Amino acid sequence: MAQRFLPRIVFADMDDTFLDTGKGVPAANRKLLDVLARHDVPFVPCTGRPVSAVPDEVLAHPATRFAIGANGSVVHDVSANRRLHVVGMDKRAVLSLYERVRSAQTTFDVFADGEVYSERARYEAMGLYGIDAPSLEMLRRVRIPVDQSVPQIIERACVVEKVTCFWRTPHDRDLLREAIGDERGLCSASGHPKNFELQAAGVSKGSALGWLCAHLGIDVADAVAFGDAENDVSMLEVAGDGVAVANAIPRVLEVADHVTLDCNHAGVAHYLL
Repeated sequence: MAQRFLPRIVFADMDDTFLDTGKGVPAANRKLLDVLARHDVPFVPCTGRPVSAVPDEVLAHPATRFAIGANGSVVHDVSANRRLHVVGMDKRAVLSLYERVRSAQTTFDVFADGEVYSERARYEAMGLYGIDAPSLEMLRRVRIPVDQSVPQIIERACVVEKVTCFWRTPHDRDLLREAIGDERGLCSASGHPKNFELQAAGVSKGSALGWLCAHLGIDVADAVAFGDAENDVSMLEVAGDGVAVANAIPRVLEVADHVTLDCNHAGVAHYLL
């Protein structure tokens, strides 16, 4: 296929968008990174994970100069290995939410200072929650189980960037949804069918995309963004060209300007090359 006109900057969600369902990078997407590097087009992985959990072959690639982590709470300069922009959560709001849902069968994973901390008992129970095997393996690898309570984890943190709650039963899901809806100062979006992901109000992948484009002097109209899940909607809405992979949820397909192949068929590369 002849190469299409490349945008000035490319933003892409990782899981089930740039990565396949097995959490690997399809060969065509690796080729795309090479092409972007040759043409001096920055590639920005945008993930609910901490930046450090972006696959090494993506994070270390010359095309990847910046990364967005924790659903937009962190914008990281990969080349300089420093944080450019961090928006923390109100610890009081996080603690208030925790008190309301602490008896539920959920995780309460605290993203703080570039790491993810989980109470050991909740970490060990994740295998009971019906999470698909590739996601479960990734979650266990990224999280640090600690023998501390959630309030203790929050107290020792300098900046709480995000909280993720995976739920076990519909009752737990409904309890979480109600508690989140009542808590001011927080916003939520899901990156997986069995979780809620929370950040400070107004923080999203879309807000981070806008911040980074302004920082670089690039018009958002010249940006393309790819996604599949609820936490990608804001990013597709802000970018000049918002592209859904074919396996995206209906809401993402609805807001997208275009639709490409699914993540297992390297939809990102198919669209740009």
